[in-house]
Amino acid sequence: MIERTIENHICNKLGKGRVIVLYGPRRVGKTTLTRKLLEQVSKSEQLYLNCDELATQEALKPTSLASLERVIGHAKRIVIDEAQRVVNIGLTLKILVDARPELDIIATGSSSFELADKVKEPLTGRSYEFHLSPLSVDEIKNHFDYSNLQMETLYERLLRYGSYPGIVLENDETAEEELKIIAERYVYKDTLELVELRQRQLLPSLLQQLALQIGQETSYHELGNLLGVKLETIERYITLLESAFIIHRLPALTGIKQGSLSNRKRKVYFYDLGIRNALIQSLQPLSMRADREALWENFCVNERLKQQQAAGNIPERYYWRGINGGKVDLVEKNNNNWQAYGFSWEEDKKSSVPKYFSQTYPDAKLEQIHHQNLLTWLE
Repeated sequence: MIERTIENHICNKLGKGRVIVLYGPRRVGKTTLTRKLLEQVSKSEQLYLNCDELATQEALKPTSLASLERVIGHAKRIVIDEAQRVVNIGLTLKILVDARPELDIIATGSSSFELADKVKEPLTGRSYEFHLSPLSVDEIKNHFDYSNLQMETLYERLLRYGSYPGIVLENDETAEEELKIIAERYVYKDTLELVELRQRQLLPSLLQQLALQIGQETSYHELGNLLGVKLETIERYITLLESAFIIHRLPALTGIKQGSLSNRKRKVYFYDLGIRNALIQSLQPLSMRADREALWENFCVNERLKQQQAAGNIPERYYWRGINGGKVDLVEKNNNNWQAYGFSWEEDKKSSVPKYFSQTYPDAKLEQIHHQNLLTWLE
């Protein structure tokens, strides 16, 4: 098993009388990680509950403390996997943690929209939340003991096939087969359950259009016209796709006044590039691709987010486009300190801070991130 950075952070929160809520997409390793956490206690004290099973869903309905205690028995640490499938799971967890604060309860979910909606209010002040992403480049490098000279080869593979645990450990042929299975069977699974039956045919088309636009500003209005649906429908579906951990968004700074935002502009990135490439059936080597720079930008934004999630410190994140040209791919605000980054596969020695950006954010330094210095940046 590839060691996950988040494991130590979760362990530090166990034994504090709160529920651990672990979000993340399917096949990202939530079950593997939580089973490993179970193994830290004796077999007689551990309990794994799979809420994809109807019997488990019924058993965990919050009918009474007595009924829930019959399910738990003598367990001291329990994992409730895919907890969003249980009706009123937040109330169930509240009953358990209030009555049995010595219990270690770990609830996982592959849809943040549903699980958060069901647990946030009942578990106010009673939970710690974590997000498990696909493997980070640091986790992969440490597991395989890559040298710095081998990193370019690793980056190319990750830009093509992504970093799902079941993909990273396979050869190229098997990786392609597994990616197609995940894209066809799992990417839509949770999201489809949240949308109207009459609109389900829209989802594949929308995902393919978003996959073709990584690295670019996305217009919901243009997507709506292209797909023949209302702007509000596009907005709702993109929110659902983000809640299912398929995509994530960056809002735009307007460039007019420091900190001002644009309501009409945003960029959409895929949590995993292998999934993105499989959706548009584009898994060729980087030397044969016209989208290498867009892939690199998406990859860098993802790795930065993974690093910040692991550290428990996610700043405000934006991108910037000037009215008269110029761009900054990622702008971070942390305690009123602004930092800017541009992404390019090769080092661009001619790169400079756009004039209007430096006028609006005079204290922000622009750092260029390329494949030779990515590790240093992430460290």
